[in-house]
Amino acid sequence: MKLLSKKLSKKLLVVAGLGIGVSSVFLGLTKRVQADDIPQTINVANIGTPATTSFSYATGHETGPGSGAAHGLMPIREAGTGDWLFCIEWSKPAPSNEQISRRYQAMPAVQWLVNNFYSGHRFRSLGQGDKGDYWLYQSVIHWTADPNDHASWGGTGAIQDVLDRLNPSVREKVVSLHNEALKHNDESSSEIVTNNHNLGFDPSNLEINKDNLQGNTYKKTFTLKSENMSHVKVWLKNAPSGVTLTGKDGAGVNFNDVWNNTGLQINIPYKVNAEKDSYNFTVATKGNWEKTSKVAWIYSGNDNSQKVAKQVVKAVSVPIDTETDMNVTVKPAKGHLAFTKKGTGNNKTEVLKDTEFTLTGGDFTQKAKADGSGNVVFNNLPLGRDYKLAETNQPNKYYRSMYQAIIGDFNGDQPKKDLNKGTIYNRKDHQKFHLIKKDAQGNPLKGAEFVLVRKDDGISNISIDEAKKIAYRQVGDELVEGHQNQNPYIATSNDKGEVIFDMVAIPDGTQMHDYYAVEVKAPKNYTLSQTSVKFPISETSPAVIEGELSDTTNPLPATGSEKLLIVAVGGIVLVALGGGALYFKQKLTK
Repeated sequence: MKLLSKKLSKKLLVVAGLGIGVSSVFLGLTKRVQADDIPQTINVANIGTPATTSFSYATGHETGPGSGAAHGLMPIREAGTGDWLFCIEWSKPAPSNEQISRRYQAMPAVQWLVNNFYSGHRFRSLGQGDKGDYWLYQSVIHWTADPNDHASWGGTGAIQDVLDRLNPSVREKVVSLHNEALKHNDESSSEIVTNNHNLGFDPSNLEINKDNLQGNTYKKTFTLKSENMSHVKVWLKNAPSGVTLTGKDGAGVNFNDVWNNTGLQINIPYKVNAEKDSYNFTVATKGNWEKTSKVAWIYSGNDNSQKVAKQVVKAVSVPIDTETDMNVTVKPAKGHLAFTKKGTGNNKTEVLKDTEFTLTGGDFTQKAKADGSGNVVFNNLPLGRDYKLAETNQPNKYYRSMYQAIIGDFNGDQPKKDLNKGTIYNRKDHQKFHLIKKDAQGNPLKGAEFVLVRKDDGISNISIDEAKKIAYRQVGDELVEGHQNQNPYIATSNDKGEVIFDMVAIPDGTQMHDYYAVEVKAPKNYTLSQTSVKFPISETSPAVIEGELSDTTNPLPATGSEKLLIVAVGGIVLVALGGGALYFKQKLTK
């Protein structure tokens, strides 16, 4: 740069910059910015002539040739854009009307000075406009970038010579600006970052539950949110085997380069961890920040001309090592099984309260009892398995057949979550018969003995011998047919005239069967009833079948049949004796 003062022609080369000189680049969420790492050129042109563009701190005004003013300067700018350029070295002439290429990034302190000049909040100002501040910042840039340059005359350091010529107020600003610049000794503190980066998921936490079960797979979508990022990777961490990531609705996605606002989807086969109430895993992401920042690049044309600094926007891809995680909580759907337990008795209305069931599937076991209405409920059943439902305790002794079934509705391609099997019936397989034996006056009659037989041929005239032959026998705690090697079971009427046949095994099916209570021995002083009591029943009959049998004849006199026989014989004898006396009397009179 040519100075008005020849004495300073190798001392102080100053150019001023005004304005940013580059357009700010704000990246969209999905834009890519390549690092600014290829050679570039700028065209440099002097602005005006020394008579109109020089500035002197001796007077604080522009000066012309020959004025003798110290530090008169001629600024340079980039041709075409008008961006101000700063010279780096003391001793070389500033480029004029030259095309120069970029060489390297300025040292942090120089970079801070260039950026601070353009910031709009200058650390120091002379208060005389951009030309005054340009002189101030250019002086400090020379001092900072080339501090060891010495004048060819007298060996005096260039910066000290300059400082000695300045008035105290200007000198203070030069020194304080230089000291501040030296504090910015790394790129991060000297650059001006022009964009931010963000990376995450929407939502930041994800819950998957029964409402997300579609067919045989849980599906839940979320969105990747990124700002000024590239090469974003998304992956699963600590997820159970079988869990996958896809695009929304199963779309294909390059998970090594996921773009902003991409809809993603977690897919979990419903059998995965189905037995757990809850489990967690993570979706992770990280990528590169496409960072843009205002920096100072150094340009040079050849070894004989000045290197100049210019503020530019630098784009660089910065790997972000820190992961962003989205916690996924999975609450697997559970099955619900319900039914009502009844017996076929009382026309299928008999509630089998307290019937116990056990439901097993793999290593899972659960028990439940029927309540007062017969309702049985199993909750929290893991999906993805077949269950065996087994009746394990039946408190109603008239129902010996235990219900069992395989429940496959919670398994397969379309598993159910709620299953109501309606009413499950147990067949009543035992019956109670209750007979009241009365005398001719309708009073309970004690001591009558009966057997029970089943005859479905409609013939009710049953002899005692036949009745005893086909009568029910007691085996264990039940009365059964057959077993003719045992004595028939005989029920005897008690003080109330009750004759009870309990736990009578009855045939399977809804067909009606005829049972008969046959009196095989009458109480003392009574004759056998000639009528059997018929009980038509089936498995749908009431819990107790009632019957009644009344004698049609009065009991024999209390004296007993022996006395009647004596009286009768005596009468016959008397009649015979009377007849004989009359016979002999008639014979003697002849």
